[in-house]
Amino acid sequence: MAGAGADPMLQRATEHIFSMGLGDVAAEMSERNMTYGLAKIHHVLAELGHAPDATFIATPDLTITRNEARWQAGVGYGGKITWGGGERPVVFLDVKPNCCGMLVGGLAELPPLADVARRLDAMLEDHAQLDGVDIDWDIGTGNHFVDLMAVETLAPDVDLPRWCFVMHFSGEELRGDNALGMGLYWDYSAEIRRRMRVFETPWGPCRTLLDDDAFEYWEFFRRAERFTRRRRQMAAERLFDDFTVIANLHHQGLVSANAMLLGCQDTSGGGLAPVMLREATPGYLFRPLPNLTDPVIELLGWTERAREHGVIEQLRAANVIPHGAGYMLPGVSHVAAVHEFDGRRYYEVEATEGGVRIVLGTPRDLTYAYRGRRVILASAEYRLGEIAARLQPRSVLKA
Repeated sequence: MAGAGADPMLQRATEHIFSMGLGDVAAEMSERNMTYGLAKIHHVLAELGHAPDATFIATPDLTITRNEARWQAGVGYGGKITWGGGERPVVFLDVKPNCCGMLVGGLAELPPLADVARRLDAMLEDHAQLDGVDIDWDIGTGNHFVDLMAVETLAPDVDLPRWCFVMHFSGEELRGDNALGMGLYWDYSAEIRRRMRVFETPWGPCRTLLDDDAFEYWEFFRRAERFTRRRRQMAAERLFDDFTVIANLHHQGLVSANAMLLGCQDTSGGGLAPVMLREATPGYLFRPLPNLTDPVIELLGWTERAREHGVIEQLRAANVIPHGAGYMLPGVSHVAAVHEFDGRRYYEVEATEGGVRIVLGTPRDLTYAYRGRRVILASAEYRLGEIAARLQPRSVLKA
């Protein structure tokens, strides 16, 4: 990695990344980018008088993020960042939590696709409100969707209906200042920008909230997470007459004042967790297991390094599982180098055809696809959960 060998802070950050990623080029790029993001967090923690012990636990779906602001801030996707036990009065804003999540609803009968599409169209025209906030239904944005699926139960002690739907979307209406509080995104919220402190680090600015502002943001996030959970339920009630909630979880947000999920799900609450792949590929419901266990940590070769840095308990309390497969980059063979110019990073990658070198500031415009069942197999292998059901896709709706 460019610069990592010569810079002890980058090397330290590298040693605080514990990756279950699949080792493809998308995972490699994410891991390299997270090195810079963690180094920034370590720099700020040390300046504030805390131990620089922030850790990134990467799940098997480790991949790039196509969100330019996150990427340029040194953030990857597919894993959990921790920078304390919840007691440290600092929240790092560049991770940009947005409460994106999925609701899985059980159905006794599969409704006609045309009927669900008609109701979805009517919902998009309905200027609904929740808790005084105007709803911006973002079904169809990016990889957001509604899937109708057949349920194949695989665990003998799990009782599931024959059919289900899966809804995936976030809470865009809460990014800026709103009736619930200060907003989620620093670049959308004037109130956050008024309160935040920007630390200048060798790898670029690090935007934070400190002291009471940090804990107030955490409390706002908890309200926002409850809001988006009810918002998903509200959407489901508009699209389907009778259903049972199987799961309703977010995968892009805080789980404490000092821990952030980046495209993975917190499994500490039990229940079932969905892991969705491509449109025409089965999804899965997992029964989560407490993770990571000591045998898995040893299998991954992490035990000595985790003990050396005093973060073994963070690994033992990971309790994560992917929410999807993550992007793969079929047009890129490997990362050749990382260049740094005036605080900006550029990745030099080699194309799979012709040995063409590409230098880019963000991977957003690279050709991408979604991975398949390797993420499912790795999640089971590392005992993140047990497969409870396979979800066979029947139809997909995107607005």
